[in-house]
Amino acid sequence: MRSIAFWLALLLLTAFPAQSQPTETARDLEVEDWLYIDSVPDATRMAWVPDGSGRLFVSTMSGKVLVVMNGAVQPTPFITESFTQGHNQEGLLGMAFDPDFANNHYVYFFAAMPGYTLQIFRYTDVGGVGVNRTVIVDGIPGGSLDYDGGGLTFGPDGMLYFGVGSLHRYREEDDLTKPSGKIHRVRPDGSVPTDNPFYDGTGPNVDSVWARGFCNLYGLAFQPGTGRLWANASSPAALQIFSVSPGDHGGWPHYDNTQPAGYLAPVYSYLPGVFDEYPFTPTGAVRQNGVATFTMMGDYLESYSYRKGTRLMISDVEDPSFNGEFYVTGHPSSRSFTVDQPEPDAVSGGGQLKRWPQGEFVMGGMFYGGTRFPASYSGNYLYTDFRGMLHRIRFAADGSVATEDIIVNREAGGGFVDVNEGPDGALYILSYYQAILRVTPVPGGQAVIVSSSDLVIPEGETKTVMVSLAMPPMVDVWVKVEAQGGGDDLSVVEGGSLRFTRENWSVPQFVTLGAAQDADADVEHAAFTFTPSQDFPVVTVQARTEEDEVPEEPGSDGGVDGGAGMDAGTLEDAGTAEDAGSLEDAGTSEDAGTQVDAGTVEDAGTLVDAGTLVDAGTGHDGGSGSEGAEDESGGCGCGATALPGVLGWWLLAGLVWKPRRARR
Repeated sequence: MRSIAFWLALLLLTAFPAQSQPTETARDLEVEDWLYIDSVPDATRMAWVPDGSGRLFVSTMSGKVLVVMNGAVQPTPFITESFTQGHNQEGLLGMAFDPDFANNHYVYFFAAMPGYTLQIFRYTDVGGVGVNRTVIVDGIPGGSLDYDGGGLTFGPDGMLYFGVGSLHRYREEDDLTKPSGKIHRVRPDGSVPTDNPFYDGTGPNVDSVWARGFCNLYGLAFQPGTGRLWANASSPAALQIFSVSPGDHGGWPHYDNTQPAGYLAPVYSYLPGVFDEYPFTPTGAVRQNGVATFTMMGDYLESYSYRKGTRLMISDVEDPSFNGEFYVTGHPSSRSFTVDQPEPDAVSGGGQLKRWPQGEFVMGGMFYGGTRFPASYSGNYLYTDFRGMLHRIRFAADGSVATEDIIVNREAGGGFVDVNEGPDGALYILSYYQAILRVTPVPGGQAVIVSSSDLVIPEGETKTVMVSLAMPPMVDVWVKVEAQGGGDDLSVVEGGSLRFTRENWSVPQFVTLGAAQDADADVEHAAFTFTPSQDFPVVTVQARTEEDEVPEEPGSDGGVDGGAGMDAGTLEDAGTAEDAGSLEDAGTSEDAGTQVDAGTVEDAGTLVDAGTLVDAGTGHDGGSGSEGAEDESGGCGCGATALPGVLGWWLLAGLVWKPRRARR
């Protein structure tokens, strides 16, 4: 990274086109300007000292490693190296703590030294100051113009890994006798393990080479649980994220995001500073079984340019149900890609894809393992782009990339170079311009909002709930509604699949739940799950039936079989003489045997008891009831035309809806 200033100038010269980046900082995150370091802009790395001291080290191109404690820069730096700034852009590029730091107190640095050479050296932390400078690796040629690399990390095997850029020496990345364009592996003392994939002892190979074919390697991080090394590599034509194993070839300079079989393809990639807009063929939108396939026109780009997890905007398709923002899920061919769309099967023409600029130069990255953020962040890969963006990669069950989003955006000119997890579980982002941002989750975060969590649904009727989101989604979100349990008695009648966008996220959508009429008096229970297509919590609504059958009680009918009035009007049903007094006292029809008291429609099915507007009478809230109930409620059957009544019910219930606005 010899000339970040050069790249900044390039960014300003190649500013984004008129289409502005629509992706703002994610609404479920809060970002604060945590610290500004009052010095020249040249920060490169940061990391918390793994000793519980709360110290944060910040390395700079000019050679100082600053110490931050309690949000303040300490007067004494950890080390001060001497580098000449200017055309050569010498300086510190990488930093890593020894896995056994608690005992040996070693801190390692990767530097571009005077005379166009690269060097790795270490210091020992004694009393908060670095002493005993020891060179670990020396004699690697340096390059120019941001092609030195600088990635430095320890692996789970205890070995030290570092990334050397192409050094602006094209065609050397294949050459195992040259160190450029490669990931190297050495022991902590600089000696070379004999199990490196290209080790040949006294032969011509550079024995430390572990993988090859990368243009510029600035970010290296091991993925927990897999042992795979993730490498951030930048070239003029593509910014690529690789998951690397020993002996892999990333394809540079022969291939840049177009790697054929035999080469390592990136898990994710994007073009530097480019706004993509690419049309589809005349019948290029086909949806079947909830998966939409889009076929690209012409042959300028292959669909593989949009890796799995890439976020795209689909617009102007003739059938508007195809339009929206989606993540790429696969590639049926080199000219087509798929996205999930839980909508009816359809075929349409026209339209295009759009991908907004995602940055200019991929920098440092990390895997999140803390607990402060929601569980959905666990194991995510987070990485910075120099333009001022923090990216987030989430993974599918098979380990592939599921989604990729920009979650913090300070473009243009943010100068993000590194990201780290603090002792408090927050994320900290380092800017080249000496600023440090602190990122924390918004309390609550994104959620599915459902108007009711517990429902009683009379037999043969329906109840309606309203559904919305807590905040604008990053991409379109489907909410799938399903019944769990209850046999066939409780079911989703209408609204089993809801679609929320940035435009309608706060507008309630309706789901109608129904209870079937049956011949028994058993109360049925079910849980209705509201499952979003993105990774925020499932909501569960509990429901039970209200039965209209009167359970028989043996010995209480008196042997009379004469309908409701006869069954409920006997002395046995209304009470014995002992229970109710003399016949003169309790035997009148008004006192013990009237239809009002025990057996009439008024008692078991009045509007007051089971069919009023308040309890079940709107089309969306209660569905169709008895004939009398329909007359009282204005004749709404299943409720398809009862929106005013439903909103009136919500207002009467005190749940006054107000639009939720995006967090600024």
